[in-house]
Amino acid sequence: MGRYRRDVEVAPFPRELLDQVVGALLDAVEEAPITESGFEFGDEIIDGVRLVEGRHLAAGARYRGEEDGLTIDVHVPAWDRDGGSRIEVTGVSGGHTVNLRLDLRMSGRRLHSVRITGDYQGPKPFRGLRRVRWEGHLRAEEWWSAPGAKTPPLSLRVVHRFAIAEVRIARGKGKRGRWSVRTTTRLGGRSLLRPLAAVWLAANRARILRKLDEGLAQAATAWNAEVPRMAKRGLQERLEFEHRISLKAVPREWAETYVAELHQGTEGLVFDKRHLFKSPESTYDVRLLKGKHIRPGTRYRITFAPPSSTSKDKRKPLDLHVTAWELDGPNRIEFARPDDAQAGWVEIDSARRPTLVRAGFTDTSTSGIPVMAAAEADLQRWWSTGSLLTGTVEIPVGGATLAVERVADEDGQWTVAITAAVEGRAWARHLVAVAGVLSGPALKQAFRETADTFAERWNSTVPGAGTADQAADATLSAILEH
Repeated sequence: MGRYRRDVEVAPFPRELLDQVVGALLDAVEEAPITESGFEFGDEIIDGVRLVEGRHLAAGARYRGEEDGLTIDVHVPAWDRDGGSRIEVTGVSGGHTVNLRLDLRMSGRRLHSVRITGDYQGPKPFRGLRRVRWEGHLRAEEWWSAPGAKTPPLSLRVVHRFAIAEVRIARGKGKRGRWSVRTTTRLGGRSLLRPLAAVWLAANRARILRKLDEGLAQAATAWNAEVPRMAKRGLQERLEFEHRISLKAVPREWAETYVAELHQGTEGLVFDKRHLFKSPESTYDVRLLKGKHIRPGTRYRITFAPPSSTSKDKRKPLDLHVTAWELDGPNRIEFARPDDAQAGWVEIDSARRPTLVRAGFTDTSTSGIPVMAAAEADLQRWWSTGSLLTGTVEIPVGGATLAVERVADEDGQWTVAITAAVEGRAWARHLVAVAGVLSGPALKQAFRETADTFAERWNSTVPGAGTADQAADATLSAILEH
C-alpha cells in the first residue's frame, strides 16, 4: 500500500462560525413544513416529498420522496437537537442503490462529531464490481481543542472489492495564528489486485506525489483566500452583491430611432398563408391565429422545433396576444404557454420616444411552485439621473432584487453599477444564511462574471452596429434566420 504525507499551513476556520452554520441547518430542517400531505411551499404542496410515518423529526419518523424514477426513503431512528441524532437514507433509481447513514452528535449547541457511512450498489451484470462503501468522520471537539491528537480528527475511507483509498487529516500547532495541517493519503489494492497495485504504486510514486502536491496546494490556496472572508462576513440572512462595469455609451437619439425602426420593421413582416415567411432553417414557426398582423387583439402561436430529429426535447408552444400596438402610444404583448404554467407580458409607453419599459413573468412549471418576476426600465431617468433598471424575483420562501444605475460618464463610456440582494423567509432564511457562508465568494464571483460577460458582448457589438436603422434591420434579420 502506498502512503503519502504532506504538511500545509492554512487560515483557521472559527469554531463559533461552524457551530452557527450547523445550528442554522438544524433550524431549517426542524422548521421545514413537511406533513403527510407533502412539503408545504407557500400556498402550494409538493406531494413528491411527504412524511409517511410518525411526527416530523421525532424518533421513528419516516419520509419518502419520488421524482422521475428516483425514490428516496428517509428514516430518523433518533433525533436530539442537543445530543445524538441519526438519519438513514436509501435512494433507488434504475437498479442503482445508495445507502447513507448520518450520525450527528451535539454537545448542547456545539458540534461534537459527525460520522457518515454508506455504500453504493450498481445494477446487473457484474454487481460485485459495482459495489463501493465509504466512511467519513469529523471529530470537531478534538480538532479545535486538542491539536496534535494521536487519532486524526478528520478522515475518509473508500473501499472497493479490488481497491482502497484513505485520507486522514490532522491538525498540529501552527504559527502566527494559522493551522498546521498534515494530510496522509493511503492507496492500495485488495484481493487479487493487491500485488499488482503495489507494483504500480511503486512505479508511479513520483507522479502520484506531484498530483497530490498540486491538488493540496490548490486547495490550500482556495481555503486561504476564502476562509478569512467567511470569518469576517459571518452568518448573514441577506446576501448582497455589487459590481461595476464599463459600457460604450449610446446616444439617446440612436436608441430611440432603433426602437422606432424595430417597431415599424415588425409591422412589415410578411405572412404567407398565416405563417411568418422566414428562413427555412429557422428553429421555430409563427402562426397567425386571430386578427390581422400586429394589431390590437391579434393572437399568434410560436412552435419550437427540437434541436435535432432525434432529440427528446419537447418544448411547448408559446401563445402571444397583442393588446396594444402604437408608434406614438402604448404597446403591450402578453404571452403564455397553453397550460398557463408560464405566462408574462411586456409593455412600452411609446415606440417613437420610449421612456418606460415594464415586464412581468410567472412560472409554476416546477411542482406548481410560483416564481414571479417583474422588471421596470425607466429610460427617462437613465438619460437624466442615471437610474435604469429595477427587478424583483419572488418565490414563497424568499426573493431577490436587482438594480442597474449609471454612475459616471467619461470618454464615451458609461460606468454602470449593478447591485443585487437575495433574502430568504421562514425556514429558508437559514439556508440562505448558510449559502452565504459556504458559497458566498463563489456566488459573488459568478455575479461578477455574468456582468462582465454582458459588458464584453455589449462593447463588442455596439461599435459595429452602424446606424440605428441598420441595427434594427440586422436585429430582425437575425430573428428571422434563427
